Amino acid sequence: MLKTCMFAAAVLLTFIFTSSADAYIDPNTGGFFFQTVAPFVYAILGAVVVFWKRITAFVKGIFSRNKNHDGSPGE
Repeated sequence: MLKTCMFAAAVLLTFIFTSSADAYIDPNTGGFFFQTVAPFVYAILGAVVVFWKRITAFVKGIFSRNKNHDGSPGE
């Protein structure tokens, strides 16, 4: 219990007595971020385009009012 309280106090004091970091972000960092994030966004958008009919059928199956008991979507 004492170790837990000491750890919590240390974490709390770390956040209370912080000074400014004076950090520098390189101008090329934005390009690096774009080059790493953009392919994932485009891949997700491509998957949505390819599987759009399956996605809409799945959503319609979830929200349809007439459901059969065998698990198939209603008419």
